Order: sequence, then C-alpha cells, then structure tokens
Amino acid sequence: MTDRSQKLFETLVRENEGMLTSYLHAFVRDSGTVDDLFQETLITAWRRFDDFDQSQPLGPWLRGIAFNLTRNAARKRARDFLVVGDDVAEIVEGAIAQVETLPGDTWRDRLKALKQCVDNLPERSQRLIEERYEAGESAETISVRTGLQPATIRKRLQRLRQTLAECIESRVAEQMT
Repeated sequence: MTDRSQKLFETLVRENEGMLTSYLHAFVRDSGTVDDLFQETLITAWRRFDDFDQSQPLGPWLRGIAFNLTRNAARKRARDFLVVGDDVAEIVEGAIAQVETLPGDTWRDRLKALKQCVDNLPERSQRLIEERYEAGESAETISVRTGLQPATIRKRLQRLRQTLAECIESRVAEQMT
C-alpha cells in the first residue's frame, strides 16, 4: 500500500468509525465482541484496500466486511450475538445508506446532535437513558430500583427515543440551512 493510499484509508476509516461501530452493535450484544469485530474489520479492509474501488463510498464496503465477519463469528459464539437474517441486515444497511446520502449529514453530525438533545432532557430522563443504554440495565432492573413497572419504563424509553429522534432531525436540518 502506498503512503497516499495509507493516508486515504486512515481518513476514510476515521470518517466511518462511528457508523461501523453502530452497525456492529445492531447485530452483536457484547461490547467486547463489537470491539473485536471492529478491529478485525479494519484489519481485513487494510489488507484488501487495494481491491477497493476508491470511486465508491467506503461505508458499504466496510459494512459488507463487518457483516461477513459477524456472521462467521456468530457460528462460533452464538450466545454473544443477536443473530439476524439477511433481510434484517438489508434493512439496517438501507437505513445507514440513506443517512449517508444526505448532504452535510454525517454520523458525527448525528452523534453531536444526539449529545445535545440528551443534554437538554430533564435530569430524570437523562438518568433513565444512562441506566438503560450506557449501563445496559434492563427495564426490569430499573423498575426494581425506581418502583415503576417494567412496562412503564419501556414506554418512557420509547417516548424518549421518539423525542430524541425528532430532536436530532431538527438539529441536523438546522445545521444544513
């Protein structure tokens, strides 16, 4: 690989790392396994970068490598994976590809908007999001601590996800104007 190709690869990977990590989390439960698959995807991409058509976006190529590695790893360690069929993989791929086609709309833009939107939520809502998505606690575990029913926790999380999705869309649209 030439020095120019190496720098291009590094730049493209930095632009796609958040997307790739999110993509892997869509299929794999264990964060450590996600990290391993992320690294393995980059190593495979590095080795095969000369085969990559540089006139095409890197994201779909990386996701293809990641999905194949995920499927192979799932056969070996089924308990760590949320195994899905090709139909679900196509839906996830389509959703990610749709985001990538919007001008000025990148994963970094969306992550920045998400952080801003979460920061603007009431403290109670922020805490619920942290408990569920950062700490990985189940609705049942949260309900024991809060005294709320698990169904109530799930409904609140559903509403928060909807609120955050609308907030992100609004912030990204503001950035584009």
